[in-house]
Amino acid sequence: MSQELEHEKQGGFKLFRYIKESTVEFKKVVWLKRPDAVRMTGFVLAFATVFGVFIYGVDSVISLLFNFILVK
Repeated sequence: MSQELEHEKQGGFKLFRYIKESTVEFKKVVWLKRPDAVRMTGFVLAFATVFGVFIYGVDSVISLLFNFILVK
């Protein structure tokens, strides 16, 4: 019984240590300036849009090919 209680205490201390270490690491993060963040967000949105259109096009072509093959 005492081993189970000791194990629970260690688990609790590990959680608190994890939270404390996470906070310390979070403070070390170097955040982008607002203009850089907006620019990078624009790049990501543009890339996602182009990639989505590309995937849509490839999917449409493959769908047409399969329909042509199966209907024939």
